[in-house]
Amino acid sequence: MLITVVGLPAHPLLVHAVVVLIPLAALGSLALAVRPSWSRPYGLLVAAVAVAGAIAATLAMIAGNQLEMALDITPGFVPVIARHGELGQFTAIAAWPFAVLSVLSTVLGRRSSSAGARTVGVLSAIAGIIAVVLTVLAGHTGSSAVWGHVTGS
Repeated sequence: MLITVVGLPAHPLLVHAVVVLIPLAALGSLALAVRPSWSRPYGLLVAAVAVAGAIAATLAMIAGNQLEMALDITPGFVPVIARHGELGQFTAIAAWPFAVLSVLSTVLGRRSSSAGARTVGVLSAIAGIIAVVLTVLAGHTGSSAVWGHVTGS
């Protein structure tokens, strides 16, 4: 069964949510790590965006697996699609610790400005950077698979 939105495969639509939400949340986490005082007014927003990004990454992975099964992939593209799927899975996996750390950072940041809260904030920012790197790598392999034949790559 292929997840569709208005007749279009959902995977490309969900991917756009991932490439917006995860980097946006990562930037927010970096800002909160640098300025812990911003945690009270902006922490909840950053955490919500990180959780939404993790959900979108998971749904994109599921929809991507379904799309792969629905397509007739030529043998030459099998390794490219396999690498894209692997990086997409890593992205979805990395997005969840980032989301959890963002939520934990927000909760701790609202309660105190302790060293523990700051440490979790820094860990959240690092997890966000990792999630962004994996998002970029997955996106690059996916776009290469789709558009590589057009650009001659």
